[in-house]
Order: sequence, then structure tokens, then C-alpha cells
Amino acid sequence: MLARLSRRLQSTRAFTVGDRVVISKRVDKTDIDDFARLSGDTNPIHSGDRPLVHGIYLAGLVSGVIGTKLPGNGTIVVSKSLRFPNKCYAGDLVKIEVEIQTIRKLMRCGFWCSVGDKVVMEGTADVINKHVIKNQTCNN
Repeated sequence: MLARLSRRLQSTRAFTVGDRVVISKRVDKTDIDDFARLSGDTNPIHSGDRPLVHGIYLAGLVSGVIGTKLPGNGTIVVSKSLRFPNKCYAGDLVKIEVEIQTIRKLMRCGFWCSVGDKVVMEGTADVINKHVIKNQTCNN
């Protein structure tokens, strides 16, 4: 029993509102073509000389960050809200930011994908992570 409790405590992580992770990914034409083939979305705007990146591909990159980095392993996205204020093209270097905004029964993460100084996708995701404990400050 003590060993099981020890394993559980080792897999539990304390999170704080404001925790943030940032990664970058250059999206190339092969990524867009592969996603079009897998999703069946062969709309011509995603091909040609300057193809647009699928919005849901960007959402998938965010899900990858949420599921592996912050909050990380064990996270399940239960809802996601998306906005696409600017276009993203093949060859663009996309900066992906995820930040913890609230911690309750559901944890809310805000996220932003940007190319240079332009936000190409933003939104929020409500997630569950069985390994989450809220990092609280003691005021003595």
C-alpha cells in the first residue's frame, strides 16, 4: 500500500494559474498535404503555391502541447473554443503558447498560435487531468 501511495504522489503534479509553455513549429507543405490526405479536407485553399494551413491542424498542435507538456500526460480535452483572426501559410514558423487560466474541477487553458506578431489562432480548452493538484500558497 505504501508503494502504491508513493507512485501516486510521484505522478501528481502541482499547477499554478499562470503556468505557461511555449514551443515553435515550422509548418511545411508536406504537413499540410499529409493532413489533407488524413482528414479528407482537400479544399483547394490548402494546395498550390501558397497553401493555407488547416485550422484544425493548428488546433491539433495545441492539443499535442496540452497532452504532453502542460498540463501533460493524462490530460483529456473536454471542450475547446477556437478563433482564427489571421491566416497561416505553408512555411510559417508558428509559436504555440499554452497557459493555465483556472484550476477547479476542470482546468481551463488559454492558448495562442502566432506567426511573427500576428495571432493566427486563439482560444481556450477545458481539460481534466487525474494527476492535478492545485498549488496553493500558505499565508501564515
